[in-house]
Amino acid sequence: MIRVLVTGMGGGVGQGIVKSLKLIDDLDIYIVTADMSELASGLYGGDYSYLVPAASDELYFDRIKQICIEQNIDFYFPGTDVELINCATYSSELKDKFNVDIIISPVNVIEIADDKYKTVNFLKENDFSYPETFLPNEVDWEQIKFPLIIKPRVGCRSIGVHFVNNINEAKEAVNSLEDPIVQEYIEGSEYTCTAAIYNGVISDVLCLRRDLRSGDTFRAFPVKSEVIESYVRKIAVKIGILGSCNFQLRLTSSGEPKLFEINSRFSGTTPFCSYLGFNPVEFCLKAKLGLKYQSNINYEKVVLRHWAEVMVEKCSLDDLKENLQGKVSALKVSNLL
Repeated sequence: MIRVLVTGMGGGVGQGIVKSLKLIDDLDIYIVTADMSELASGLYGGDYSYLVPAASDELYFDRIKQICIEQNIDFYFPGTDVELINCATYSSELKDKFNVDIIISPVNVIEIADDKYKTVNFLKENDFSYPETFLPNEVDWEQIKFPLIIKPRVGCRSIGVHFVNNINEAKEAVNSLEDPIVQEYIEGSEYTCTAAIYNGVISDVLCLRRDLRSGDTFRAFPVKSEVIESYVRKIAVKIGILGSCNFQLRLTSSGEPKLFEINSRFSGTTPFCSYLGFNPVEFCLKAKLGLKYQSNINYEKVVLRHWAEVMVEKCSLDDLKENLQGKVSALKVSNLL
């Protein structure tokens, strides 16, 4: 049996990892879930659950180590952005002391991915196409071409992203943000792509044209594009990802891909990929275990995301809150599935 810990079960990334784990039908997997709140619905989709401090808490990794020992964890999948740097920092210790593999990229990769200005500089320095990007003090506002995108250097879920058409809108947007960048606007469809590298094995690249709602993908259309796939694969290898990684880009009018964001983790579209025939969670597990994995992507399907509900006994919530751990379950309620 493979024993897996997944954190961040109140959000789409952690929940998506668990969904993907449950799609693996030829491995015996025991799923331990963790979150800082007993109200995180994803907690109740595993075999055993824990409450943990906030990832920013200095005791967070003491709790993670405790869980790894108690549950004899083999693999740890972080499900939140805020724990990535610490996960990468502690990965050697968890492996050496407890034989736990954290599916995580190195610190330098996370630092480049977290900072959109560093991301663009990485692309520029390595001769990859990129969107023209500036710090506000580098911009000649009288000469720059509009429209533009102004957004935080560090951010998520499209929070603080401004589409501006003129100098007044641009300056208002810049002044509203703590540490913004100014970026060329590329008109056209947006793509979110998944690739993984683990144990020296490189996966296929799955490219999804997507529609966004509040910064999250809620409709996805798989696209076969050798241009995009080659571009993403080369970036993934050059930057040195470990595990699954998400690459977001747009195509110029001439068909040139320009990447504007990297998420150095499993993404919210992980289950989309898994349903379509490329399961990045399964890929990583089998690459580590020396097992063959073959993706079989179905480009004739479309993924439509919807809300789903779970029913949890109140006593289960109270028990988890009081004891900080427990075997809990929930009934999924949905009129669609």
